[in-house]
Amino acid sequence: MRNRFGYEPNLIRKLPVVMSLVTLVVIMIITNPTRTDFYRWLESEYGIHVSYDINAGKTYTQITNGQEKSLIFRSGHIQHVGIYTTYDELFTDAEGNDINIKALGIMNMFFKR
Repeated sequence: MRNRFGYEPNLIRKLPVVMSLVTLVVIMIITNPTRTDFYRWLESEYGIHVSYDINAGKTYTQITNGQEKSLIFRSGHIQHVGIYTTYDELFTDAEGNDINIKALGIMNMFFKR
């Protein structure tokens, strides 16, 4: 049954739910982590430090058990969806071991995938 404004009463009751969902999506878009945030997480979680030199470009080093070893960046993929971002990076250390890092970034947090 319609009221005098032409709207069904159920639509008016659903308005707070719709507005809450829109607000949540906007917050997720604003708090989507950046590449710099990913590098900070990479350093804290895996001990991989990223530095930039004009001559050498980006260099990656990993500190494990108090020893620093150089890493070679093999490949990487970033998928930015708006409300979340996925990261997939592959490194190789001096011994030839592959280090594959997959992460999901959402609301300024990262999770291993």
